[in-house]
Amino acid sequence: MINFFRKIRQDLIEKNKMGKYLKYALGEITLVVIGILIALGINNWNEKENNINQANKHLETIRLNLKDDIVQAEKLLAETQTTVDYSNIFLDQFKTLKPIDRNIQMYIIYLMFERNIEVNDSGLTALLNSNSMSFVDEDLQVKIFNYYRHIEQLKSREINANSEIKTMYEPYVKENFYWIYNKTNPWHRQADVYKNDPRPIENIDGKLKNVIEDKRFEIMVNHRRYQTLILSDFYIQTIELAKEIISEIKK
Repeated sequence: MINFFRKIRQDLIEKNKMGKYLKYALGEITLVVIGILIALGINNWNEKENNINQANKHLETIRLNLKDDIVQAEKLLAETQTTVDYSNIFLDQFKTLKPIDRNIQMYIIYLMFERNIEVNDSGLTALLNSNSMSFVDEDLQVKIFNYYRHIEQLKSREINANSEIKTMYEPYVKENFYWIYNKTNPWHRQADVYKNDPRPIENIDGKLKNVIEDKRFEIMVNHRRYQTLILSDFYIQTIELAKEIISEIKK
Protein backbone atom coordinates (compact mmCIF):
# COMPACT_ATOMS: atom_id res chain seq x y z
CA MET A 1 0.00 0.00 0.00
CA ILE A 2 2.84 2.39 0.87
CA ASN A 3 4.59 1.60 -2.43
CA PHE A 4 1.31 2.23 -4.27
CA PHE A 5 1.01 5.77 -2.86
CA ARG A 6 4.70 6.39 -3.43
CA LYS A 7 4.35 5.51 -7.14
CA ILE A 8 1.41 7.90 -7.48
CA ARG A 9 3.44 10.74 -5.95
CA GLN A 10 6.43 10.06 -8.18
CA ASP A 11 4.23 9.88 -11.27
CA LEU A 12 2.64 13.24 -10.49
CA ILE A 13 6.00 14.87 -9.80
CA GLU A 14 7.57 13.47 -12.98
CA LYS A 15 4.64 14.76 -15.08
CA ASN A 16 4.99 18.15 -13.39
CA LYS A 17 1.40 18.09 -12.22
CA MET A 18 2.01 20.07 -9.03
CA GLY A 19 -1.61 21.11 -8.57
CA LYS A 20 -2.82 17.56 -8.61
CA TYR A 21 0.14 16.54 -6.45
CA LEU A 22 -0.73 19.07 -3.78
CA LYS A 23 -4.35 17.93 -3.82
CA TYR A 24 -3.20 14.35 -3.54
CA ALA A 25 -0.79 15.18 -0.69
CA LEU A 26 -3.52 17.00 1.15
CA GLY A 27 -5.82 14.02 0.70
CA GLU A 28 -3.12 11.67 1.93
CA ILE A 29 -2.54 13.80 5.04
CA THR A 30 -6.29 13.88 5.63
CA LEU A 31 -6.45 10.10 5.46
CA VAL A 32 -3.56 9.81 7.91
CA VAL A 33 -5.24 12.25 10.34
CA ILE A 34 -8.54 10.39 10.05
CA GLY A 35 -6.71 7.11 10.72
CA ILE A 36 -5.04 8.58 13.81
CA LEU A 37 -8.36 9.96 15.10
CA ILE A 38 -10.04 6.59 14.57
CA ALA A 39 -7.19 4.84 16.39
CA LEU A 40 -7.40 7.34 19.26
CA GLY A 41 -11.16 6.92 19.39
CA ILE A 42 -10.86 3.16 19.59
CA ASN A 43 -8.16 3.46 22.25
CA ASN A 44 -10.27 5.89 24.29
CA TRP A 45 -13.29 3.63 23.95
CA ASN A 46 -11.27 0.63 25.10
CA GLU A 47 -9.87 2.62 28.02
CA LYS A 48 -13.36 3.79 28.99
CA GLU A 49 -14.68 0.24 28.84
CA ASN A 50 -11.80 -0.95 31.01
CA ASN A 51 -12.50 1.79 33.55
CA ILE A 52 -16.21 0.96 33.58
CA ASN A 53 -15.42 -2.73 34.08
CA GLN A 54 -13.01 -1.85 36.90
CA ALA A 55 -15.62 0.38 38.54
CA ASN A 56 -18.25 -2.37 38.33
CA LYS A 57 -15.80 -4.88 39.79
CA HIS A 58 -15.09 -2.62 42.77
CA LEU A 59 -18.80 -1.87 43.19
CA GLU A 60 -19.41 -5.60 43.49
CA THR A 61 -16.80 -5.74 46.27
CA ILE A 62 -18.52 -2.81 47.98
CA ARG A 63 -21.83 -4.68 47.72
CA LEU A 64 -20.32 -7.71 49.45
CA ASN A 65 -18.74 -5.45 52.11
CA LEU A 66 -22.13 -3.86 52.79
CA LYS A 67 -23.87 -7.24 53.07
CA ASP A 68 -21.40 -8.14 55.83
CA ASP A 69 -21.99 -4.74 57.48
CA ILE A 70 -25.74 -5.44 57.50
CA VAL A 71 -25.23 -8.81 59.22
CA GLN A 72 -23.09 -7.16 61.90
CA ALA A 73 -25.43 -4.19 62.33
CA GLU A 74 -28.49 -6.45 62.69
CA LYS A 75 -26.73 -8.51 65.37
CA LEU A 76 -25.61 -5.38 67.22
CA LEU A 77 -29.09 -3.90 66.91
CA ALA A 78 -30.63 -6.99 68.51
CA GLU A 79 -28.12 -6.76 71.36
CA THR A 80 -28.77 -3.06 71.94
CA GLN A 81 -32.52 -3.65 71.95
CA THR A 82 -32.05 -6.30 74.64
CA THR A 83 -29.92 -3.83 76.61
CA VAL A 84 -32.67 -1.21 76.36
CA ASP A 85 -35.31 -3.75 77.45
CA TYR A 86 -33.23 -4.79 80.46
CA SER A 87 -32.44 -1.21 81.44
CA ASN A 88 -36.16 -0.29 81.23
CA ILE A 89 -37.07 -3.14 83.60
CA PHE A 90 -34.14 -2.21 85.84
CA LEU A 91 -35.23 1.45 85.98
CA ASP A 92 -38.81 0.41 86.80
CA GLN A 93 -37.39 -1.40 89.84
CA PHE A 94 -35.44 1.71 90.79
CA LYS A 95 -38.71 3.66 90.58
CA THR A 96 -40.45 0.93 92.65
CA LEU A 97 -42.87 0.29 89.78
CA LYS A 98 -41.79 -3.35 89.72
CA PRO A 99 -40.69 -5.65 92.55
CA ILE A 100 -37.00 -6.41 93.05
CA ASP A 101 -35.86 -9.74 91.60
CA ARG A 102 -32.61 -11.62 91.06
CA ASN A 103 -32.58 -10.74 87.36
CA ILE A 104 -30.95 -7.52 88.51
CA GLN A 105 -27.67 -9.44 88.53
CA MET A 106 -28.13 -10.28 84.85
CA TYR A 107 -29.10 -6.72 83.96
CA ILE A 108 -26.00 -5.33 85.65
CA ILE A 109 -23.70 -7.58 83.63
CA TYR A 110 -25.51 -7.18 80.31
CA LEU A 111 -25.32 -3.39 80.53
CA MET A 112 -21.55 -3.80 80.79
CA PHE A 113 -21.16 -5.19 77.26
CA GLU A 114 -19.36 -3.04 74.68
CA ARG A 115 -20.44 -2.72 71.04
CA ASN A 116 -18.10 -2.53 68.03
CA ILE A 117 -18.85 -2.80 64.33
CA GLU A 118 -15.95 -4.01 62.15
CA VAL A 119 -16.44 -2.45 58.72
CA ASN A 120 -14.53 -3.74 55.69
CA ASP A 121 -14.01 -0.84 53.27
CA SER A 122 -11.74 -2.73 50.84
CA GLY A 123 -14.14 -2.11 47.94
CA LEU A 124 -14.16 1.66 48.45
CA THR A 125 -10.37 1.76 48.85
CA ALA A 126 -9.86 -0.22 45.64
CA LEU A 127 -12.32 2.00 43.77
CA LEU A 128 -10.56 5.18 44.85
CA ASN A 129 -7.10 3.80 44.08
CA SER A 130 -8.14 2.68 40.58
CA ASN A 131 -9.30 6.20 39.59
CA SER A 132 -12.57 4.65 38.41
CA MET A 133 -14.85 6.61 40.73
CA SER A 134 -15.72 9.09 37.95
CA PHE A 135 -17.30 6.20 36.01
CA VAL A 136 -19.77 5.54 38.84
CA ASP A 137 -23.18 7.21 38.76
CA GLU A 138 -22.98 10.52 40.66
CA ASP A 139 -25.98 9.78 42.89
CA LEU A 140 -24.44 6.44 43.81
CA GLN A 141 -21.11 8.14 44.56
CA VAL A 142 -22.88 10.50 46.98
CA LYS A 143 -24.66 7.62 48.72
CA ILE A 144 -21.42 5.63 49.09
CA PHE A 145 -19.50 8.58 50.56
CA ASN A 146 -22.42 9.43 52.88
CA TYR A 147 -22.51 5.83 54.08
CA TYR A 148 -18.86 5.70 55.07
CA ARG A 149 -19.16 9.14 56.67
CA HIS A 150 -22.05 7.72 58.70
CA ILE A 151 -19.86 4.74 59.69
CA GLU A 152 -17.21 7.10 61.05
CA GLN A 153 -19.87 8.82 63.15
CA LEU A 154 -21.12 5.43 64.36
CA LYS A 155 -17.61 4.36 65.39
CA SER A 156 -17.17 7.64 67.26
CA ARG A 157 -20.42 7.01 69.13
CA GLU A 158 -19.34 3.45 69.96
CA ILE A 159 -16.05 4.78 71.33
CA ASN A 160 -17.92 7.23 73.58
CA ALA A 161 -20.26 4.54 74.88
CA ASN A 162 -17.49 1.99 75.42
CA SER A 163 -15.31 4.56 77.16
CA GLU A 164 -18.11 5.27 79.62
CA ILE A 165 -18.39 1.54 80.36
CA LYS A 166 -14.64 1.13 80.91
CA THR A 167 -14.05 4.24 82.98
CA MET A 168 -17.27 4.51 85.02
CA TYR A 169 -19.81 1.71 84.85
CA GLU A 170 -17.61 -1.39 84.93
CA PRO A 171 -15.23 -0.18 87.70
CA TYR A 172 -18.22 0.80 89.86
CA VAL A 173 -19.86 -2.61 89.38
CA LYS A 174 -16.71 -4.56 90.19
CA GLU A 175 -16.03 -2.55 93.30
CA ASN A 176 -19.55 -2.39 94.71
CA PHE A 177 -21.43 -5.36 93.25
CA TYR A 178 -18.76 -8.03 92.97
CA TRP A 179 -21.16 -10.50 94.64
CA ILE A 180 -23.27 -10.79 91.45
CA TYR A 181 -20.74 -13.32 90.13
CA ASN A 182 -22.36 -16.39 91.65
CA LYS A 183 -24.64 -19.34 90.83
CA THR A 184 -27.81 -17.32 91.58
CA ASN A 185 -27.15 -15.02 88.62
CA PRO A 186 -29.79 -15.90 85.95
CA TRP A 187 -27.50 -15.02 83.07
CA HIS A 188 -26.63 -18.32 81.34
CA ARG A 189 -22.88 -17.68 81.12
CA GLN A 190 -22.65 -17.04 84.84
CA ALA A 191 -24.80 -20.06 85.54
CA ASP A 192 -22.41 -22.23 83.50
CA VAL A 193 -19.36 -20.89 85.31
CA TYR A 194 -20.78 -21.56 88.80
CA LYS A 195 -23.03 -24.57 88.19
CA ASN A 196 -20.57 -26.93 89.96
CA ASP A 197 -19.77 -24.49 92.77
CA PRO A 198 -20.25 -26.45 96.07
CA ARG A 199 -20.30 -23.35 98.24
CA PRO A 200 -23.60 -22.50 99.94
CA ILE A 201 -25.80 -19.96 98.18
CA GLU A 202 -25.39 -16.54 99.73
CA ASN A 203 -28.51 -14.61 100.76
CA ILE A 204 -28.39 -11.63 98.40
CA ASP A 205 -31.89 -10.20 98.88
CA GLY A 206 -30.58 -7.41 101.07
CA LYS A 207 -27.81 -6.64 98.60
CA LEU A 208 -30.31 -6.43 95.73
CA LYS A 209 -32.27 -3.89 97.77
CA ASN A 210 -29.08 -1.88 98.26
CA VAL A 211 -28.58 -1.79 94.47
CA ILE A 212 -32.05 -0.34 93.95
CA GLU A 213 -31.42 2.29 96.63
CA ASP A 214 -28.10 3.35 95.05
CA LYS A 215 -29.01 6.66 93.40
CA ARG A 216 -25.57 7.07 91.83
CA PHE A 217 -25.87 3.68 90.15
CA GLU A 218 -29.40 4.50 88.98
CA ILE A 219 -27.95 7.47 87.09
CA MET A 220 -25.35 5.17 85.49
CA VAL A 221 -28.03 2.71 84.38
CA ASN A 222 -30.10 5.56 82.98
CA HIS A 223 -27.12 6.83 81.01
CA ARG A 224 -26.29 3.37 79.72
CA ARG A 225 -29.84 3.22 78.40
CA TYR A 226 -29.44 6.63 76.75
CA GLN A 227 -26.17 5.68 75.04
CA THR A 228 -27.66 2.40 73.87
CA LEU A 229 -30.71 4.08 72.36
CA ILE A 230 -28.44 6.33 70.31
CA LEU A 231 -26.43 3.32 69.12
CA SER A 232 -29.67 1.55 68.16
CA ASP A 233 -30.63 4.46 65.93
CA PHE A 234 -27.19 4.38 64.31
CA TYR A 235 -27.42 0.63 63.62
CA ILE A 236 -30.89 1.04 62.10
CA GLN A 237 -29.62 3.80 59.84
CA THR A 238 -26.57 1.71 58.89
CA ILE A 239 -28.83 -1.12 57.73
CA GLU A 240 -31.09 1.23 55.76
CA LEU A 241 -28.24 3.06 54.02
CA ALA A 242 -26.41 -0.16 53.16
CA LYS A 243 -29.55 -1.75 51.68
CA GLU A 244 -30.21 1.36 49.60
CA ILE A 245 -26.69 1.28 48.11
CA ILE A 246 -26.90 -2.46 47.41
CA SER A 247 -30.16 -1.86 45.55
CA GLU A 248 -28.55 0.90 43.47
CA ILE A 249 -25.53 -1.28 42.62
CA LYS A 250 -27.79 -4.10 41.46
CA LYS A 251 -29.45 -1.71 39.00
